[in-house]
Amino acid sequence: MTTLELRQVNKHFGGLHVSKNITMGIEQGELTAIIGPNGAGKTTLFNEITGYITPDNGGIFFNGVEITGAEPESLVKMGIVRAFQVASLFIDETVYDNLCLAALAFHGKNWNIFTNRSVYKNVEEHCRFILERLGLSGKEGLKAFELSHGDQKVLDIAIALTMKPKLLLLDEPTAGMSPDERVKMTHLIRAIHEEFKLTTIFVEHDMDMVFGIADNIRVLVYGELIAEGNAEEIQKNPAVIEAYLGHEVL
Repeated sequence: MTTLELRQVNKHFGGLHVSKNITMGIEQGELTAIIGPNGAGKTTLFNEITGYITPDNGGIFFNGVEITGAEPESLVKMGIVRAFQVASLFIDETVYDNLCLAALAFHGKNWNIFTNRSVYKNVEEHCRFILERLGLSGKEGLKAFELSHGDQKVLDIAIALTMKPKLLLLDEPTAGMSPDERVKMTHLIRAIHEEFKLTTIFVEHDMDMVFGIADNIRVLVYGELIAEGNAEEIQKNPAVIEAYLGHEVL
């Protein structure tokens, strides 16, 4: 079953054609990577999928329902959730409160004393579960700014998981990380993808990570989708080698 489908999606910024007739289908349960050089249109594509940018023409469909131009908040409610390249945190709040505030907002609640206590109980249980699964147990009392850069990125993904995504988009999840942190993040993404039974799309420049965990890889160059396939197919694709990977991968 196709979870996300793009049909002839185009976007211009002035004279720059940043999405060129992009057509692709992401299957339910797929873990796919979007790669390409800087300026390839990867972030624009994420923005189109998550409602931050409306394509000039073409269609975007989620579980068969057209979502082209829908507001980001409505897409989150449908199950399309994004974690950004720069972690979006309440930096002076604790790890635990970051999760609970996000979860309550998702349910349309806040810390109001008149809110049904069962909502808090369910949110608390869900947040504790996510903290444990993402390796943040024992750090829930720390302020977000006290975490390492790697753990801040993990917390941002944890916040995304509180919104119960069906489709999770990760924008450069290993950006700025040390080699050890990148290895941990690689294992974590595969683990949460499988445990939470998600369809996951991630943009990444770390080719070891991409080739290590992605079921399928899509390659964008100058706004155009030039190749799709598994790691072996992408590594051997002449157009991808010429445009992005270089001959060192062979």
